[in-house]
Amino acid sequence: MSTISNATSNPSDETRMNSIINQFNLIELPKEGGLYQIIDRSSIEVSLPHRMQCDSTLRAQSHIYYMLTRLRPDQPQLSYNYLHSIDDADDLHILVEGDSVDYYLFYEDGHVEHKVLGHSYTDGELPLVTTPGTVASKALKLRSGNHGYAFIISALAPEWTAERCKIGAGQVFLDKYTGKEEWCTTDFLRELIGPNWTDDTAAKS
Repeated sequence: MSTISNATSNPSDETRMNSIINQFNLIELPKEGGLYQIIDRSSIEVSLPHRMQCDSTLRAQSHIYYMLTRLRPDQPQLSYNYLHSIDDADDLHILVEGDSVDYYLFYEDGHVEHKVLGHSYTDGELPLVTTPGTVASKALKLRSGNHGYAFIISALAPEWTAERCKIGAGQVFLDKYTGKEEWCTTDFLRELIGPNWTDDTAAKS
């Protein structure tokens, strides 16, 4: 796997980041952004009865390595986890090392939350961020810091499956959440959607 280089970053941080990417075989996560690798899945199975139209039996958890980085300026998607949701899953993120990460959570009832995953606990940052399965969608953005990357462990319960993941949003999303908090500007919400703009007006009607 090719290494990541940036002339303005600390060489020791670049070396450390590249060693993580290579050791854990991190690859780009299509559409959502960032780098990832699935670690494993639970041996325990759970059933979601309301999902009878699909496969209602899932593994109880899946565990994922995840990374955001600013050290590829020609690939800005690697510093974001663009707006998305996964049906029927709680998600827990733990920051292993690196810079802080902003979490933007959007709920069905229209309220929003902003949390920061990081190691500056006295500044209100959190060592772990949980996303409830009832959240409508979420997005992550890497903060500028001393390292240029964040290495995260994610645990989803039940497991991640592609067919339950929805990526992107459109005008209905903007109409619902713009102005809910000071940071909920149209431009910033579009930034969190990234390249995954969708026509969601048909779904609303």
